[in-house]
Amino acid sequence: MLHRLMKFALPLAGAAMFAVPAAHADEIRIGVIAAFSGPYSNWGKQIQDATELFLAQNNGRAGEHTIKIIYRDVGGNNPARARQLAEELVVRDKVQYISGLEFTPTALAVADVATQAKVPIVIINAGTSGILSKSPYLLRAGYTQWMVATPLAKWTAEQGAKRVALAVADYAPGADALTSFKKSFTEEKGQIVAELKMPLNTSDFSTYMQKIKEANPEYVYMFTPVGPMAVAFIKAFVERGLDKSGIKLLATAETEESELPSYGDAAAGIVTALHYSPAGTSPANVAFVSAFRKKYGNDKTPNVASIAAYDSMKMIYEMIRATGGKQDGDKAMAAIKGYSWESPRGPVTIDPQTREMTQNIYIRRIEKVDGVYVNKPFKTYPAIKDPGVKVQ
Repeated sequence: MLHRLMKFALPLAGAAMFAVPAAHADEIRIGVIAAFSGPYSNWGKQIQDATELFLAQNNGRAGEHTIKIIYRDVGGNNPARARQLAEELVVRDKVQYISGLEFTPTALAVADVATQAKVPIVIINAGTSGILSKSPYLLRAGYTQWMVATPLAKWTAEQGAKRVALAVADYAPGADALTSFKKSFTEEKGQIVAELKMPLNTSDFSTYMQKIKEANPEYVYMFTPVGPMAVAFIKAFVERGLDKSGIKLLATAETEESELPSYGDAAAGIVTALHYSPAGTSPANVAFVSAFRKKYGNDKTPNVASIAAYDSMKMIYEMIRATGGKQDGDKAMAAIKGYSWESPRGPVTIDPQTREMTQNIYIRRIEKVDGVYVNKPFKTYPAIKDPGVKVQ
């Protein structure tokens, strides 16, 4: 009922509808919208664990203010549900900030809520370039496909490769992955010998593997959502013998740490590009991973969702500091632009023009360390901006 009412009330009432004071003068509420159920529930778990770790490290407070986290389950890629939850968090739960949102459609669905309520929303994972242009109150604590595919294409060309096949999931981030790698690789005088677009949730990749074989590339660059589709693609690549034929596989987040045991030896040697690896050796990352395992168990490893959630809290805390805990979206956004800190992922800055992160991108190889497969970084492309985004 609330959602139906707000669907009509938002255009009429605008921002005034959201002018609701906090429940308690010294309590600041933060909403987290993530997939706590369904096939991507591991992402929700990682987001919650990292959020709670940051909160515990700060004794549940930001300065003199008590922090209350309100978690809401979007269940997966459900834009209508995401918008409803964002509206409820603002109007009913009186949150001052929101984070979460693993998928591009869910991130886009909350943009109007952010604008009308003037509530900053920090996107955890959705990786399509241009999302932040939909509202001046959107930030991103993750990365974009352009940001990771561009250095990966450059690295591939540096290995002397001339022929690459592209295999991507057929939705907006997949389109970005294909376009960004293709642009960068062809600028390095390379050739794209196949462009395969695979429907979301594909489980049988036999036809695609045959097309890759026929194209005879030196490398295949894949992009799928992390989870069942990624696992099935990589296993098919090995089972069909493409790795034995000399074709090398490239990826980004598909080999995230919680999925590596699912691959067994199939993922060994895969090269990926990403802004984070728990195997990174910086002091900040060693401390982060150690604290994460101390709190949740030595068998638990943070991933890209974890680091995004952890850094989203860092960003929100800075906005709380700058506003003195008051609800002032404009002042909060002005303060976060240009903000820099040393994250476990490396040095980061919020670009004042685009509101995207400027951050290191690491080329990583899946190797065994102490008997366990990890994404081991071996080359760094420093201070990468999203080359696919326009100034907003």
